[in-house]
Amino acid sequence: MRFFYPLLLVCNMLQASDIFSSQEDLEHYKVDIDAFYETYIIEQRALLDELGLGGGGGTLETTYTPPPNPPPPAFVAGHLPIVLVNRSGYPDSQVYFLITGKNLSSINCWGNINGSGVVTLQPVQNGDNSTSYMVALSSLPRSSTGRVAYVPQTISGLCWFSIGSPLSMGVLGGGIVQPNPTTSSDPNYYTVYDLFEYDFQAAGSPQISCDATAVSFFSIPQYGYLEGATSKASNTGLYQPRSYIMAQVAKSFNAAPLKNQWNKLILSASGKPLRVLSTMKSMSIPSFDSDYLDDAAAYGYSYIENIWDGASSFYRDNDCKMTVTVTDPSTATYDYVGRVGVSDEFEFTSTNGGPAVTFLAPVTGSSQTLNTSYLIFAAQNLTVAGGASQPTAGTADDAVSKLFEEAVIAGLVPTTNTLSLDYLSANQANYYKTNTNLTATGQASGPWYDLYSKALHSLGSIYTYGFDEPLWPNVLLTGPFQENATYLGITIGNCE
Repeated sequence: MRFFYPLLLVCNMLQASDIFSSQEDLEHYKVDIDAFYETYIIEQRALLDELGLGGGGGTLETTYTPPPNPPPPAFVAGHLPIVLVNRSGYPDSQVYFLITGKNLSSINCWGNINGSGVVTLQPVQNGDNSTSYMVALSSLPRSSTGRVAYVPQTISGLCWFSIGSPLSMGVLGGGIVQPNPTTSSDPNYYTVYDLFEYDFQAAGSPQISCDATAVSFFSIPQYGYLEGATSKASNTGLYQPRSYIMAQVAKSFNAAPLKNQWNKLILSASGKPLRVLSTMKSMSIPSFDSDYLDDAAAYGYSYIENIWDGASSFYRDNDCKMTVTVTDPSTATYDYVGRVGVSDEFEFTSTNGGPAVTFLAPVTGSSQTLNTSYLIFAAQNLTVAGGASQPTAGTADDAVSKLFEEAVIAGLVPTTNTLSLDYLSANQANYYKTNTNLTATGQASGPWYDLYSKALHSLGSIYTYGFDEPLWPNVLLTGPFQENATYLGITIGNCE
């Protein structure tokens, strides 16, 4: 890195000498220099830390700003352009890209990318492998500050990225077998990879939606931009260097009273983090305690007993009030009052004509995916047993359970206030804090909310939980599709 400044000087001289053959080459040069400088700063900071000189008020930058949105690319009729900007610190030849999703007939497909970047959705077949469809960014056509691919209408589309080598995914029973981020026997385990979600349907409402997802894990910073977005935001995702994000997550976990549990979410190899699992995903291994909210034997305190099935729980003595809007069988808004009954079921009665809703009594000590703690972190409904079919979306059972779980994840429960989507929005500043309605022991332990969500949301807008959008509306970008105008940009952050 001692050659950095001479190199920068030479590059500036070349720029002044009109050495670039096109404006596009100049824009790519600027991206490369930005990524190079960011890598230099990261390595210098790491060197200072190694020498014991970090944190002493030095001059190296400690904050990061979002990258610029990529300019519009050339357009292809009927296709959504995805502009891919590589600021990973790795050359385009070492960053791999794959599209998977369903066609408009709901058949699972690979994205077959031709030399012009145009994607054709090809139905999967037994014997297929993603290595036949995943391409290096260097094989895609250049566009403004990045590369570009043109996707057709896609249901539940996924943009996969990997560093250093392509991902290996097979086909089973007509579906793509996605990588298992939790087990070292998976062929992709030691590869740094991640994914970005999108949906593009001309007949849809909205026609386009997309988000940076960490519902299962986080590994690569991705910063999305939707041109023409009509949602609350037009950008979503994280843009800070991967090493910085990992360090901030580890710092958050290490500050927790039960840090030994939370640190289980970080998976490492050769002393370096591979990825951070979501709480739900780590519970499913099982690694993180799948009875976390209800394990008095391990922690000397049970959150579930405190709020729910304890002899003098908060909601035996106080009402759980909420207001929800349902869309099935018809659109209506209902007010509910909930109390825990003698059988430990949580019974919600509507005061204005809605159907009764009942949460089953808490389950603990069972298979990890059946325990109530897991159901909450996995965004599964509390009115049915673990593993059972979920209630129809938009029904009262669905709406009441979702709202309650969202409030638990954010640390807002227990409360005597009336829960609603508006209440969530108005209380974002109170998310992920010690709840003073808990007992003294509860307040001093835990935390009893999703610390994984807190750690990542402190850095930006990214999906960390199955029902995250009501808590953080900015995580999801939506908008109409307009020919020759709409495009999606994804900037891959520094991964060195």
